[in-house]
Amino acid sequence: MSQEVMDGIRRSTLLIVGLTLLDKILALCKEMLFAYRFGISRELDVFNVAYAFPAILAMLLGQAVIAALVPLYVSWRERGPGELSRNLTNLGTAAMLFFLALTLVCAAWSTPIMAVIGYGFPEGEKALGDSLVRLLVWLIFLEGGAAVMAGVLQAEKSFLALYGAQLCINLAIIGTLAFFGDMGVHALAVGFLAGTAAKAAVMAVALRGPHFPLGPPRRPAAPALREFVLLAWPLVVGGLVVNSNILVDQVMSTELPPGSVSALRYAYRINDLPLQLFVMAAARAIFPYVSEQAQARDTDGMRRVFWRGVLFSCMVSAGMTAFVLLFSTEIVTVLLMRGAFGDRAVASTALTLSWYAAGMIFAAYAVLNGVFFTAMRKNVTLMAVGVVTMVCNAAFNLWFIRTIGGPEAVAMSTTVTMALTCAIFLAIIQRALGVFHDPPRLWPFLQVAGATLVAAGLAYAAKAGLTGLGLSALWAFPAAALVFGAAFVGGLSLSRDTDIGWCLGMVLPWGRTRE
Repeated sequence: MSQEVMDGIRRSTLLIVGLTLLDKILALCKEMLFAYRFGISRELDVFNVAYAFPAILAMLLGQAVIAALVPLYVSWRERGPGELSRNLTNLGTAAMLFFLALTLVCAAWSTPIMAVIGYGFPEGEKALGDSLVRLLVWLIFLEGGAAVMAGVLQAEKSFLALYGAQLCINLAIIGTLAFFGDMGVHALAVGFLAGTAAKAAVMAVALRGPHFPLGPPRRPAAPALREFVLLAWPLVVGGLVVNSNILVDQVMSTELPPGSVSALRYAYRINDLPLQLFVMAAARAIFPYVSEQAQARDTDGMRRVFWRGVLFSCMVSAGMTAFVLLFSTEIVTVLLMRGAFGDRAVASTALTLSWYAAGMIFAAYAVLNGVFFTAMRKNVTLMAVGVVTMVCNAAFNLWFIRTIGGPEAVAMSTTVTMALTCAIFLAIIQRALGVFHDPPRLWPFLQVAGATLVAAGLAYAAKAGLTGLGLSALWAFPAAALVFGAAFVGGLSLSRDTDIGWCLGMVLPWGRTRE
């Protein structure tokens, strides 16, 4: 693998991390505003369940379009600009019509949809959910209709426009809550719709001109659309069952005490922050590069990127898991404890967060694995594993909810399910890519483990020492957190290992080590 590819992945990841960090800061501000206005009220529970259906459907269909388009775009580009232009025009038109039709169908069926996903709610809350679903289903059209534009931006590695547009959503939600908060949870729905529309408009402006030609469909349309559908349908089915785990978790949580759905959502979103900020950013940066390697049949280069990605995932997961397990209560208190969000909500959310964090390494690896299978166009395999994951998640949910109870039971189920899924993924990717034929060096992984243990030990000692001096745990938290971060990042920065240096360079401008 050339140094140019490695540097490209590093620079792209650094840019995506920066934009994603800004987006997540906005998202945290949004969550804090949610907590202040709604706490863990039943009204917010209804919104979360009503939002989950269209949001998950739009996300999984949109992601399937992007994931199928990127490797196809690489192939179409090699066939010449004429075929690329024709295929993009036809695909864009077909996608817009499909998502519009799907949105209208879901709007017409909003009442039975809410009756199913909110089966644990009383009738009055189901009526509120019905009105929210009728609004929120338009996310399907807005998000899905813009997916082709997002796929082109990713394939062209135009990450600034792609992830800059994402900022519009949280900005719109914050603005809507600030100025129209008296509308209650309906203000949230309006904010999501306005932000998603603005995001699509920004991407359209970025792609104006020859990069994404607009116009009527051109013949022949069938070959390219058939090629796209053959790649997309397994991603849709697999993504449906995998992403439905979020919906299944929330639906099954309606049987738990009031506030459980919201506590689960808060914990999930906090735990998801490092995954989105670092692991997903790296995966999205890697995707167009490994798609080009797969098109060129460069298996040696793909294996090298794979193991670098695994090391990066371990680095992020080890540090963040240790940090969350040490400071889960303090994290939830600082971020959410205000207004209607009291001590009981903090305790429930912190315990749930700890169980989510325990499975972060499995979630990180699953993201990386999916990128490589999609680049190699082995989407049917991903679909099959997704079905297994859904069955396991539902079974473990039922077991843990009935034996343990509380939202933490659902987080336990997620962690166990992801561990089993990753074991399956490892066996399959060995058959597909032969990753263990060129195994990584063990030393970088040992350095990550050592840095994590040292950082956790020093942070625990700092926390215990400061609380022993009479400071509350909340006041001791900033100093102990700084000790953890300095020990973890500082320890790894002192390493002269090339792989460690490259991984640090994906998130820190001074971490790059040339090969």
